[in-house]
Amino acid sequence: MSERQEVIERNLWATPALFVFVAWALFKVDTSPLMLKIAWIVYAAGWVPVLGMLGRSIAQRRNPGIGAVFGCGILLITGGLFWANHG
Repeated sequence: MSERQEVIERNLWATPALFVFVAWALFKVDTSPLMLKIAWIVYAAGWVPVLGMLGRSIAQRRNPGIGAVFGCGILLITGGLFWANHG
C-alpha cells in the first residue's frame, strides 16, 4: 500500500469524529422535531465511511487496526449518549 493510500485510510477512519461533532451541535442548537431528525441523519451518515472501510478491510483480508476501534467506538459511545438524551 502506498503512503498516499495510508493517509486516506487514516482520514477515513477519523471522519466519524466530524459527523459526531456536527450532530452534537445540531442537538444543542434546537430541540425542534425537525432539527432532532436532521441531527440523527448526520449521526447515521457517520457510519458510512466506517462501514465502507470495514468492508474494504474484510475484502482485502486485512486487520482494520486501531482506526476501526476509534471510528466504531466514538460512534457507539456518542450514539448511546445521544439516544439517552434525545431518543
